[in-house]
Amino acid sequence: MSEFFRVIFSEEFLSTVVRVLVPLLFASMSAYIASLAGMPNIAVEGIMLMSALFAVLGSYWTQSAWLGLLIAIGAGLAMAVILMLCTIKMGTNPILVGIALNTFSSSFTVFLLYLFTQNKGTSASLPSVVLPIVHVPIIEKIPVLRAIFSGQYTITYICILSMILLAVLVYKTPLGMRMKAAGLDERAAKTAGINVNRVRIIAVLISGLLAALGGAYMTTGYLSIFTKNMIAGRGWIGIAAQAMGGTSMLGVAITTFIFSLFQAVTNVFSLYDLPSELINIIPYVGVLLGIIIFSVSTYRRSTKG
Repeated sequence: MSEFFRVIFSEEFLSTVVRVLVPLLFASMSAYIASLAGMPNIAVEGIMLMSALFAVLGSYWTQSAWLGLLIAIGAGLAMAVILMLCTIKMGTNPILVGIALNTFSSSFTVFLLYLFTQNKGTSASLPSVVLPIVHVPIIEKIPVLRAIFSGQYTITYICILSMILLAVLVYKTPLGMRMKAAGLDERAAKTAGINVNRVRIIAVLISGLLAALGGAYMTTGYLSIFTKNMIAGRGWIGIAAQAMGGTSMLGVAITTFIFSLFQAVTNVFSLYDLPSELINIIPYVGVLLGIIIFSVSTYRRSTKG
């Protein structure tokens, strides 16, 4: 037990938390921006999975990690466009479209994987390229901070920049105000002269971009290969974090961070002689406990009101 706490309070554990936090944060913010505009994106998991594969394929085709990242973003945006066309333009239920896209991604990625590698499980045979690790000279000399802000993959810093830009968009721009209005009351927003469909199209595209970055991180930073269904519920965990955080970006970020702690603890437990099946459910137990606490808290507030 003393060894467990030694690992938990080490700089290595902090670095692990950052690595598992990045894809979850991309997922939760992807769900957040779409939901804010009144267009729930249930396809976060599928978009991440598709982008993860195309990041590998793109870097293999071009032998450039940066071009692979752009191709992954293109794949994610293409799925976001499908979501947008089916829901906003054709009026299909976004939940149904999201489920369909997730199912499609799960099968189509396996098909593409087999098509290019003759392997249905992994892309290990493809000599893909990963993005570089960034070392920040000044921060590297500062204990604790160096584990968080230095020695991380490039997309980690893209994630930090994305969160700052997203916060500015939501809280400091007219577009952010229109998104909130569209999500709060569509009829009132239209009465106020807001083009709700245009606002939601922008929100869905931003959502697709964020999910694509999260998926690309999985194969250009977290791992260097693609494996079947490798997103492993991170998109759904992001959606749960968004649901619990509501319209508060900070609340969504804090919830995501708490979920990432459970994921990081899973990595620590993997060092011990414990059944892998037991270890793998730890993040989902954390999500379940969070949802229960959130539900009880919401119920108590409603009964008091």
